[in-house]
Formats: sequence, structure tokens, C-alpha cells
Amino acid sequence: MSQHRSYPKTWFIALIAVTPLGCYLSAAQEGVVYGASADPAAPLIADQNTPPATPLQEQPDVLNRGPVHEAFAEPVNVQLQTGLIAPSQPPQNIDELPPAERPQGDQFVWIPGYWSWDAERNSYIWVSACWRVAPPKMSWVPGYWSQVPGGWEWIAGYWSPSDVREVEYLPAPPAITDMEALEPAPSPDTLWVPPCMYWSRGQYVRRAGYWLPSQPNWVWVPSHYVATPRGYIFAEGHWDYSLERRGVLFAPVCFPAGFYRRPNFTYSPSVVIDVGLLRVSLFAYPRYSHYYFGDYYDDAYLRVGIFPWFDSRRNHAWYDPIYEHDRCQNHRSEPRWEELQRDDYNHRRADKTLRPARTYREQESRLAKLPEPQRRSLQVTQPVNVAAANRESPVKFERINSDTRQKISRQATAVSTFRDERNRRETTAENHPKTVQPVTEHKTGVTQPAERQETLQPNREHRNTVTQQAERQQTVQPIKEHRAVVTQPAERQEIAQPAKEYRNTVAQPTERSPAIIQRGGTVTAPTPQREPALIQSHEPKVSQPERVQVPVSPSVGKSGTQSVFQKGPLPRPTDESKEGKDKDGNDLHRNR
Repeated sequence: MSQHRSYPKTWFIALIAVTPLGCYLSAAQEGVVYGASADPAAPLIADQNTPPATPLQEQPDVLNRGPVHEAFAEPVNVQLQTGLIAPSQPPQNIDELPPAERPQGDQFVWIPGYWSWDAERNSYIWVSACWRVAPPKMSWVPGYWSQVPGGWEWIAGYWSPSDVREVEYLPAPPAITDMEALEPAPSPDTLWVPPCMYWSRGQYVRRAGYWLPSQPNWVWVPSHYVATPRGYIFAEGHWDYSLERRGVLFAPVCFPAGFYRRPNFTYSPSVVIDVGLLRVSLFAYPRYSHYYFGDYYDDAYLRVGIFPWFDSRRNHAWYDPIYEHDRCQNHRSEPRWEELQRDDYNHRRADKTLRPARTYREQESRLAKLPEPQRRSLQVTQPVNVAAANRESPVKFERINSDTRQKISRQATAVSTFRDERNRRETTAENHPKTVQPVTEHKTGVTQPAERQETLQPNREHRNTVTQQAERQQTVQPIKEHRAVVTQPAERQEIAQPAKEYRNTVAQPTERSPAIIQRGGTVTAPTPQREPALIQSHEPKVSQPERVQVPVSPSVGKSGTQSVFQKGPLPRPTDESKEGKDKDGNDLHRNR
């Protein structure tokens, strides 16, 4: 079975676990760090001087499933839509200390975690911090929760050029519905970059899609827009490291009620995941702008919009840069790679015993019953100290003392302050919507007559020419009137059909319902909400661009010295270069 296939041991990306091994209570006034949990597998010792182990119900529950930290990897949301809305306010963020082992090199940046809404638990879970090598010349702008009528909406984070000192908030870009290429790929190792709208001289002008040669070890993240309560931010396309070279990803964790409210509470994640096995069960949640990993195979997840990563090729609500990169790179060695991804998914849908464990405790319980060789092939997670001792790991670790850990923690505070400043800047009273109207019909904006259509061509020899509508149907008219984006009603969702094996079981995503209810171990469909399924969660007020000065992001990477970081970065694709002009010679790319 696919679960037993051999994947490269690409360590240091991680995502899973942190319980008995990684939760600490810091008593700052005493200068002592106390362990917050005991090993559930440890035998009970009859000792009058040793208290019994803390009940499992009182311990943090490390999850083998959940959201991937958005700074580590995120799908590109190319169709503007209502975001994920949680019904209650998130708790205060947790102070995190990095574990005593960290990856060697100044290029690794510690990016703090954040709360994520888990509808099955009807509560928030903590997405742990990660060690990340920032994409070349890029800095991280973290996401945040914004209060909207009916709840709290997640405003996605994004990577921004590190030399940018101001943010431009734009009106809603026109919807692009023809995301597919009209011509076949020139070769199997090329990937399709979808069209994008660029703001130029007071209107949106379309940049046509193009084919881009895939590059080993580098992932192209295409240009897209990030919706905020104040306006839409243009996120510039950039090269990022392949998943194996990005850093160390830790697991999300569910804390018992009130656990993190203890005085001087500090949390330290300490277990990592094999990124090759991470890909085995990888999903995308486009409206949340997050990847998810683990057991999300039941049909209920399809109904709320959590799709297998390969479905981006059929469902054009998002673009999956990780999948597109892997598809091109694996096609040479395995022409049936795409088909195998679907087969693996359908096998796990049909047989629950093939699915990964949902918690770290469950995984350890399963592995304890297996012989050592088989255990290694299925061990998705390992404590970071075990990974650090592995000489075959491509990342090398070093041990740091408590003073260094505290210094890194204080640096993370600067990231949190930067995030809070973004929150205040984008959610001030004058930018908040006063009313929320349900969507009743789909509109793409005001279009101009056909003879005024214009397109920036991807091919070099035609880059500065205008294509007539009769020749290509990928043109979108410049827009002079701008309104908040309107999402399609449920019955008109342009969701492509999934693979045949599960085509008849998929319902439309319930955009407004955050709930997947688990009762007695069975996952059921979301509970219907009293409010409309699709609404405008926020309506940016800008009709013209607004430029705002911003501080420098604390999350900026440095050039590394390890062999995996010595080469690159690659130049920007020609079709994304600043030489792209419209028919009047104006730069179609965002002015900084």
C-alpha cells in the first residue's frame, strides 16, 4: 500500500508533535522550567514520594493532523472568496521558547505560532512556531484574526519583498474564471502560471498566463492578492525553496481549557515530521489559505472546502505551487506520478486503517506493536533531539543554552508586535464594514466594450502587443469602477468535479459554516448555520489605492552557508519581469 512506500527521509520539516516531549511551564520568578506532562507509556511506580502521573485529560494533546504554519507553506488563493470565520474570539497568543536543539545557520528564522479554529473540537488549537529559511529577498508578514459581524475572520499572512517600506491597499480585482491553459504544455517539465490582474494607471489590466520551466529545488509562487478589511494587497510572485529546504516545522497542539492561562506559562515544541511522509496526506483549505495534513479523508471535509492537494488541477479556486513543483520534478522518474497520488488518496478513503494516526499518542501506540523496520517506514514524527542525532538528516542541529533560547523568544515578540501593528492598520473603525449583506447573484464587475480589451502577453516576442478577443479568450477588460468582490452563490460554484472514485460523494463547500462535528468517532456533515451560506465578511472601502508606510518586518532571512543554500536564487521569470508594459508603455507591475 502507498502508506508503505519509501519516501526520501527529508527531515527537518515538521509538523506533528509536542506533548510529553515538548510542553513546559516556566516559573520565571524561580528561574526553573518544569515539565508539563509525563510519558503516557511510562510504567507506574509505587513510590510514596513520587506523585502519580498527570491525567491525560489534563495534558496538552499533540496532533498528527491540522494546519501547516502559513509561513512555512500556503496554497495560493486565486479566487477571492469569503474567508474562514470562527464563532468566538481567539485567546491571547502563547509565549513560545524554541527547543534546546536548533538547526545550524543564521539563515533560519524563528517565526512564532498562532491560534487556529478547529471546528471538530469547537475550540482553538495552537499552530506551533517554525524554523524557516525566508525566500530570497523576502520577509514575512504574519496573518491575524479580525472581528467581523458574526465572528472572527482569519486574514492571511504573506511574503513581501524585504525592501518594501510601504503597503498599497487596492480595490477588489476583477474575478478571473479562465484559469486553465488554452494550449498544451510545451514539455512535461513545465508548469502553468495562471493569469493575474495588475493595477496600472487607475485600472486593472490582465497579465495572461504562461508556461514556466520547472527548476530543481525551487518552487515558483505566483502573484496573487491578499484580502484585508482595508483593501487588497498585491503579493508579488517569487521563488521559494523546495519543501525539504525550508526549515523545521513543529506540530499543532490542543491545550486543555485554561492550561495556557497559568502564570508564567511558556510552551516549547519539540517533535518534527518527515516531510516526505507529510506529502502522503496533504490537503488544501483555500478559503483559509492553509495547507492541512493528516487524516482529512472523509467526505465531510470536501463539503467544507478541505481538498486533497492534487485537486487544484480540477478545482481552480486555488493554485498549489508545491504540487505543481513535485509533479514536474517527479514526472521524469515516474510518468504515472499524478495517477498514483489519486490512487493513494482513494485507498485511504476506502480503508481507514491506512490513514495516519490523528494524535501523537495514537501514533506511538500503533508503532509499539510493529517490528522496527516497519516502524521506521511509518514513523511520521520524531522528537527533535532524536532527529538531531540522526547523521543522515540533511539538516544539522546545534544545541543552544537557555540564554540563547530566551533571546530568540524576545525576537519573536517583535514579530508579534509587527503583526499587531498590521491588525490595527487594517481594521481601524473607518475601514470596518457597518453592514454585511448576503450574496444573491454573481457579478464580476463593470466591463468595457470588447474593442477595448487588452492583455499582457507571456511570450517574449509578443510581450508588448495586444491580442484581439477573437484570437484569445483570456482577455479581461480594464475596470474603471471597483466594488468589493462578490462570491458566487452555492449553486453556481465553479468547483470542478473531483476524481471519478469520489465524484458522486462531493457536495458544494459550505462557505459560511466552520463546523465539522465528530460524534462517536463518526465525522458528519457540517451543521447548517442560520445565516446565509455565502456573505461578504468585509467590504474594503478603497476606490483608489492607499499607500501606507510600514515598519521593517522582523522575519527576514539571511543567506546561508550550508551546501543546500549556496546555489540561487533564480532570476524572476521573463513574463513577470519589470519590462512588462501595456500598450502605452506603462509598467503593469505594482509600483513600490
